[in-house]
Amino acid sequence: MRPAALAALAGVATALVSLLLAAAAGGPYLTAERVNGWVVVFAAGLLLGLTMAPFLLEELLRRRREPTGDGLRDERWEGAAIAWGGVSLAVLAVAVPVGVAASFSGASLAGSAALLATIEAGLVLAALLAWLLAG
Repeated sequence: MRPAALAALAGVATALVSLLLAAAAGGPYLTAERVNGWVVVFAAGLLLGLTMAPFLLEELLRRRREPTGDGLRDERWEGAAIAWGGVSLAVLAVAVPVGVAASFSGASLAGSAALLATIEAGLVLAALLAWLLAG
């Protein structure tokens, strides 16, 4: 298994396991008075998974396509970046409805996890938008 795939898998697995451990530890999960440590681990795991996604996607594209471009640009990276936006949109498609249903409340695990996932996926999309506008 390639390093990017291993890191992405480790991040997602860490995020999922930390949600189970946060539920076992009990709430509140993300409030001004208390932050559940497992929710912090969830955020770190999800961030690792999201940040490794373009590297994993580029590896997958490398296996399918020959390099193109003028040597300064490689369309595989552009494709990976666009697919990374798709991954972030998929995270948002899950996180936002869950967060709305839970009122993005820090007292609930669903609300806390959805809030953090929405913020992280939104930051990825904002970075991609800045990259697209700069190019």
